Amino acid sequence: MALGSCYSCIKYLMFAFNFVFWVLGCAILGVGIWLRVDEGAMELMSHSSKLDALYTLAYIMMVVGFIIMLVGFLGCCGAIRESQCMLATFFVALFVIFAILLGLGIWAVTAKGSFEEVVEDWLDEGVEKYSKSESQRAFMDAVQDDFQCCGSAKGSVDYVERGQTPPDTCFENLSKPCLKVLSKWWQDKFVLISGLLIGIAVVMILGMIFSVVLCCAIRDTLA
Repeated sequence: MALGSCYSCIKYLMFAFNFVFWVLGCAILGVGIWLRVDEGAMELMSHSSKLDALYTLAYIMMVVGFIIMLVGFLGCCGAIRESQCMLATFFVALFVIFAILLGLGIWAVTAKGSFEEVVEDWLDEGVEKYSKSESQRAFMDAVQDDFQCCGSAKGSVDYVERGQTPPDTCFENLSKPCLKVLSKWWQDKFVLISGLLIGIAVVMILGMIFSVVLCCAIRDTLA
């Protein structure tokens, strides 16, 4: 079938959009893999399950990224072949992914607000039980060695106030609180993740609009 010149333009714009969409899917997949293999997260997770939410986010992003890549390919095929069925499937898939990313974005915003408070509790517990619990000692040593910091919110003072000597893993970072370092670590990742999710959401809305317009044009040519 042959569409009018205006709709033919939309068809090729749809193809270009889906190529960009496929690339963004690759980006989400890449960021998910990056979070999963990040040395800081891996070191912490090897000693504590308290940061398993970060790994959950990484796995979700990898799955969503892979699905977006497949959907982008479907959209490209639907546009080139002018298939109403493929375009309708593409629209439904986009809507579902958009809902998932919206929920993920809300979860990320909520996690951002409570992250510092939760981490401070973890670090305070680690400092408090450093000399009493092997697991807590391993956790704090991993944090302090990998992030080059000491204690919780006050640095080495956190240990001194609890009648303990700052451990060797603090060495040259006695005045560098781990809470501040970890908060910045999460903030950097949150900014990247949020920007990526917002960009994907905007692209998906445009994709849904293009797919509906193109599907209607194809239907009109068949009438």
